[in-house]
Amino acid sequence: MVAGAPVRRTPSGIIAPARPLRRPASRPSDPEAPLRVAAVFPGQGSFAVGCTAAWRDDDPDGVLAAVGAAADLDVVAEGEREDTGRSTRRGQPVLLAASLAAWSALVRAGVRPALVAGHSLGEYAAAAAAGALDVASAGRIVATRGRAMADACTAGAGGMAAVVRLEPEAVAALVAEIDGLTAANDNAPGQVVVSGDAAALARARELTEARGGRFVVLDVEGPFHSPAMAAAVAPVRTAVAAETVADPTVPLVSGSLVRALRSAAEVVGSLVDGILAPVRWREVQLHLAAEGVTDLVEVGPGRVLAGLAKRTVPGLRVHAAGTPDDVRAVAAAVAA
Repeated sequence: MVAGAPVRRTPSGIIAPARPLRRPASRPSDPEAPLRVAAVFPGQGSFAVGCTAAWRDDDPDGVLAAVGAAADLDVVAEGEREDTGRSTRRGQPVLLAASLAAWSALVRAGVRPALVAGHSLGEYAAAAAAGALDVASAGRIVATRGRAMADACTAGAGGMAAVVRLEPEAVAALVAEIDGLTAANDNAPGQVVVSGDAAALARARELTEARGGRFVVLDVEGPFHSPAMAAAVAPVRTAVAAETVADPTVPLVSGSLVRALRSAAEVVGSLVDGILAPVRWREVQLHLAAEGVTDLVEVGPGRVLAGLAKRTVPGLRVHAAGTPDDVRAVAAAVAA
C-alpha cells in the first residue's frame, strides 16, 4: 500500500517493445535532451471509484473483459463501488484492469517506455507491460493473490500505518525495538509504511510521536508485506506456476530487489517473494533516475506515485495516465 504525498488516506496481450535505449540525458530538465521514459504502476491503495468505467468506451483491445473473465469478476461494476478499494479480494483485479487498460491506450498512442516498475500489486501490471505475462494470465494470478491475501487477513488482526517525518534509519530502529512490527513500504524521503498487529502499531505510534514524527493509520484490510501474509505465498506460487511466464522484452525493475529483471525465472521469484518482502520504492525511483530516466509515467488510477516521485527525484518530469484524456496528454509529451 502507498500513502500519498505527504500522506494519503486510502479506502483501501497488450505488449510493445521499448524504444531503443538512448544515452541518459545529462540534464533531465533540458528540453533538448533525448527522452527516456519509465512507466510505473500503482498498488491497491490508488483505487478510485470509476477507475475502470473510465475505459468502458475506450478499450478496443478488450483488456477489461480479459481481466474480468480471468478473475471471474465484473471489473467495471466493482470499480463503481466505494468499498472495493478496501477489499483485497475484489480491489486487486479491478486495479489491475484499470492499469492495463491505461497501458494499452499508451501503447496505441505510441508511448514506448525504456523501463517499467510497479509498486506491490502494480508489479503484476508491470510484468504484463514488460511482456512477461499476458493480460489473462496476469488477471488469473492477481485474482488468486487477492483471495489469498484476503484469507490471510482474516486469520489475525493487524494493519498498516504511514510513519512520516522520520528517516528510514529511524523507522528501522522502531522495527528493531517493537515485536511484531515490519517495515512494509519505503515510499519516499520521510515516509515509510509499517505493518503489524494492533499492539505493535499502538507502540509504534507512541514512539513515533515521541520522536517528532507523524503516525497515520491506513484504512486497509490487513498487515501487508509482513509475515502475517505467509499463508498467501503458496497459492500465489501455484498460480504463477500454472501460467506461461516469458523473459521480459522491457527491463522490469523489481520493487523488492531494486534491479532490472531480465529472465522469466527472475520475474517469478520477484512476484512471489514480493508478497512478504518490503517494497523499496524510494530506492526504485532513485534507480530509475540513475538509469537516465527523464520522464516517469504513472499508469493507472490516481497520482500517488507521481507525487512520491516529485519528492524523491524532483529532477524528473512526472505524468499520470489514468484516463483517456490523461493518455492523450502524456502521448503528446513523451510519445515516440
